[in-house]
Amino acid sequence: MKFILEPITSLYRQYLRTRRVVLFALCLIFGFVLVNTLRPASKSELIKPLPQDPAVKVYFNHNQASKYKDPYRHFIRQGDNLEQQMIEAINQAQSTVDVAVMEFRLPQLAEALIAKHSTGVKVRLLIDNKYNKTLADYTPEEIAKMNKHDQLAFEELKRYPADALAMLRESGIEIKDDTSDGATKGSGLMHHKFLVIDGKTTIISSGNFTTSDMHGDFNSWESRGNPNNMVVIGNNLELAEGFTDEFNYMWQGLFKSHKPYRPPITIPVGQGTITFNFSPAKKKQEIEKTSNGMIAHFVEQASSSVHIAVFVYSDQTISDTLGEVHNHGVEDIKVLIDRDFYGQQYSKAYDAMGVCPRPGRRKSKIQVKPWQQPITTVGYPIAPAGDRGVHSKMAILDGKVAIAGSHNWSNSGNYSNDETLIAINNSTVAAHYEREFSRLYQTAVVGIKSLPHAQTCGSNSSVSPTLPTPSTESESLFPDN
Repeated sequence: MKFILEPITSLYRQYLRTRRVVLFALCLIFGFVLVNTLRPASKSELIKPLPQDPAVKVYFNHNQASKYKDPYRHFIRQGDNLEQQMIEAINQAQSTVDVAVMEFRLPQLAEALIAKHSTGVKVRLLIDNKYNKTLADYTPEEIAKMNKHDQLAFEELKRYPADALAMLRESGIEIKDDTSDGATKGSGLMHHKFLVIDGKTTIISSGNFTTSDMHGDFNSWESRGNPNNMVVIGNNLELAEGFTDEFNYMWQGLFKSHKPYRPPITIPVGQGTITFNFSPAKKKQEIEKTSNGMIAHFVEQASSSVHIAVFVYSDQTISDTLGEVHNHGVEDIKVLIDRDFYGQQYSKAYDAMGVCPRPGRRKSKIQVKPWQQPITTVGYPIAPAGDRGVHSKMAILDGKVAIAGSHNWSNSGNYSNDETLIAINNSTVAAHYEREFSRLYQTAVVGIKSLPHAQTCGSNSSVSPTLPTPSTESESLFPDN
């Protein structure tokens, strides 16, 4: 019996030793992966920064050439600190700070405004009426009726270290929205995201002033914020004056199309020019005089490349123009759209790839116009849990012109919302946007496989180029905060 048991006992002991070694090795591997996931990005992992035009500086919260410490989650991450760019500019204010943004939730930005307000600097804040609420303002009935997105946003708001809007109210800073003092509210959003400081420094963002749009979500460690960009133009009185005029119209209660028509303005800035325009336009206005018409105008001039990364893309005029540009020989056309909007029936991804969406429950015919020469370089970027694939509203034309701002390429953006659109003709600036586009494109799912519900166009499709796209693409469908 001993002769039989001893080998079995020896084998069992050897198995235990081997299992300990394997478990120890697995622990080492897991620890190595965890440390490398959470540790700060080393210099070797950062790409070389691009030169900036001192007169027109641009920043991206996913910039792979820089890093910063997340001010709310307290770890080192790649990207530009967009909130800090605003804080530094506010800290220099001597007389006025005007802020127009759909949603304001950043406590450190609020602290900077309060500090300036306490020294006598005149601070004014304009926000959308939906977001003119502190935590204490939400009633149990409102919370119970929230859709899933708003519920998640509300839970996120409770995680902030302080209620920024409550801080601002308590400080005495005047806050208005698009319903204040009997304002002429339309059907859209107060969707601007800009600041004007001392009537000379202008900051234009594609993101709202929230952790979700600047840094990342509290409930997702992997989140780094919706991909956004920011343009900082210092010491330019003419540009600041144009944005101050827009702010003052709204401060006086004129929103949406109640503001007077103002054509796009082009001014020299730094090594190039900036053209700016504000939405919304009146629906009877010629398309060429609207923001979507301005985008189409710049797209039409492209001779070598058009790279687009936008939150929403549903405008027929822009799509038709881009298709014609492709017909005339521009081969390098790439389009990225946020995933929530990418496969919607009104998405112009279908036009570009020459297919149609399958009919949904809506009985009205789908507005689609397939290109004569379809492309497959169209898709949606992939993002970490909690983040959108793309929230910027940007394009790069011929590597020279960068289109940016808050303006979504949609019917709502053109005719319903208060929006900012800028076109920067400056190759130094465009290089930054091109790098960001390349980063997004590397993550993207592109081609017909990205539209699983697409089909060959037939009788269920309708082309009505003279009519605006249906308003079902309203940003309220998937709020962009």
